[in-house]
Amino acid sequence: MFRAIGIGLVSATMLAACDAATSDAQPAPGSVQTGASAEPIAGELEGQSYSVSDELFGYFLPYDDVSIGTIRLDHISLAADWEFQAFMNGEADAYPPISLHFDDTSSPTGEGELGNTYYEVTHRIQPESFRVTDDGLAFVSQHELLGEVRFEGQWQMDQVRQMMSGDPSTSAALTGDLKIGDVVFEHVTFQGWLGD
Repeated sequence: MFRAIGIGLVSATMLAACDAATSDAQPAPGSVQTGASAEPIAGELEGQSYSVSDELFGYFLPYDDVSIGTIRLDHISLAADWEFQAFMNGEADAYPPISLHFDDTSSPTGEGELGNTYYEVTHRIQPESFRVTDDGLAFVSQHELLGEVRFEGQWQMDQVRQMMSGDPSTSAALTGDLKIGDVVFEHVTFQGWLGD
């Protein structure tokens, strides 16, 4: 499932993707309520905080189609505890510990080393503000193409522990509401996956 990240971001493709994203909002039926209020989603969230008693890392893959036009959420990735600590301590080479990965499904595809298909145009968002606790995950960010991105969700800790033990059958490790631009996706369910 892991998709390699392409590097061919040419301006013409970006403009085409931008047009599609802003004029073609076609979220999956059943996973979105475009009239829902976005205010409660990570409302008043500021700064960056990380406080967990269980290890939480891996990839969280949405079961439902979370798309704006041709831009589709592939996964949310969460770093390991030591990577969070390095980032929170301001270490110079620390990598941002939370990211969202979107694919442009109108872009050309390629084949990765493991035989997986990936899209050549992808977008990665790293939240400016976030909160990670034993209860859940919340973050807020901005993206030049997608606009404001907000998320607030709850861990299903039995599923998270199952995931962390290497059991690939986790069904709902994370559930929450996600705002992308002007569209609100409610009750999005994410499968937990440790990766290959």
